Amino acid sequence: MAVHRPVFDPPGNEVATPFWDAIEAGEIRLPKCSNCGSWQWYPDEAGANCPGAQLQWEPVAQTGVLHSFSVVHRNFLPGAETTVPFAVGLVELDGVEGPRLVSTLDHPEGWAVGDRVRARFEEVEGRSRLVFTRAD
Repeated sequence: MAVHRPVFDPPGNEVATPFWDAIEAGEIRLPKCSNCGSWQWYPDEAGANCPGAQLQWEPVAQTGVLHSFSVVHRNFLPGAETTVPFAVGLVELDGVEGPRLVSTLDHPEGWAVGDRVRARFEEVEGRSRLVFTRAD
């Protein structure tokens, strides 16, 4: 079975630009509150619980645990006939308490909740993208 992945453009908002810039550089960076040290995802203009705090983008581990996943078998976007099946997972990165990332998994079969995963960066249409694979 061929492995397919959806192709998408990163959102065009400036708040998440540091995340996408880090992906282009082959790393993962998440925002952390300068006041309380809490990780935050999805980013906002300031810390979620600390008025006046600033978010600082910090490099984080590229390994973690798969908490949930779904395999998509049905196209839901026009023109996306070549993208199914694909898997999407909810990943908690090591050392990052709280936020979990939704990301593409490297193949649609054989996943289990609790699997250890690691990041891999693939080039698609001239842009890097984050894909998780098994860490074993």
